Amino acid sequence: MKRDVKDLSVNSERMLERLLTAMPEDPARFRDLCGGVEDWDLLLTRALHHNVESLLHHYLQQIGFTLPSAIEERGHRWKTIKDLWQTHVQCALDEALATLDAASIPVIALKGPILAERFYPDPRMRLSADLDLLVASNDLDRAIAALKTIGYGAARESEARFLRKYHYHINLSRPCPPLIELHFRLSDGFGVEVPAKEFLSRARVYGRRAGPVAYILSPEDEMLYLCIHATVHRFLRLSWLYDIKLLLLRHPDLDWAALMRRAQSLRLVAPLRFACETLQARLGVRTPFDDATHHRTRTRIANFLLAATARQPDPSRRFLLGKLGFMTALCDGPGTAWAFLHRQLLLIPRRRAHRHFPSLTPEEWSY
Repeated sequence: MKRDVKDLSVNSERMLERLLTAMPEDPARFRDLCGGVEDWDLLLTRALHHNVESLLHHYLQQIGFTLPSAIEERGHRWKTIKDLWQTHVQCALDEALATLDAASIPVIALKGPILAERFYPDPRMRLSADLDLLVASNDLDRAIAALKTIGYGAARESEARFLRKYHYHINLSRPCPPLIELHFRLSDGFGVEVPAKEFLSRARVYGRRAGPVAYILSPEDEMLYLCIHATVHRFLRLSWLYDIKLLLLRHPDLDWAALMRRAQSLRLVAPLRFACETLQARLGVRTPFDDATHHRTRTRIANFLLAATARQPDPSRRFLLGKLGFMTALCDGPGTAWAFLHRQLLLIPRRRAHRHFPSLTPEEWSY
């Protein structure tokens, strides 16, 4: 019985991927695929997990496909709640951008409502749990001070100290969400710290329909960022891959050579290629980077570890080891692999020491 349930879930996952391959550019194929769905309740549950349920409902309405009334009613209730939340998140983003602009702090809006506004039929379709903003490292303190004027601050100073030293963003919150993840690096995965300054220098103004001016990454930088973000998070949400698909549909003239040069200079070629291969395997989107013969061994190892971690509870020792192995396999070389492992293996005994001797160790050792 358990095996049957697992098989149904896997089948629904694969069908969801096939539906996303046809959206938005092939409505006829999308309609045909809809006719083959055996369990809409299970499929929409998987779509909700992957943050594409509202998107799927939109395209079902576009082709006039009618779902069972109970599922339609549930979808309508969820859409109402989601729309209210997204409207609130958009207001919080506008307030944060206006505050940083008034303080003359250059900032880029990553992912979130601005991406949804640019790529999705309705920006409320892409749920944002928090806000991601990128500032230069030397502007971080000024940005924190500016956002404090609208109620945002670090929940714990010990956590803020830890994140400044070992992470690429700090968390700022206020009594009413959403949380702001204030990035001072673009990423720090795969043994590489990616400074914000270079990306801020290439930022573009996005002309919004309403609200304060927003700056966004250049298309090549955004492609690199979305690929790295999805890979670091092990593609847990299909929406992250679908974001990349929509970016490529919006920018068919993407400069792939410039993208590869930037990835090479940052030593992020392996995770970029792996994201492109995963995009092709799961959503059928081909890129110039998804057929690298000399990367096949690395790809097989990464895919094996990706599947292995998916079967383990989080947190658990096996999950942690699988995650470390996956990230290490996609480091560009021995130097970056050692840098990544050295940092991670340093933090593990610190956490254990704090767990056993909390009064004798700094509080930031708990993170």
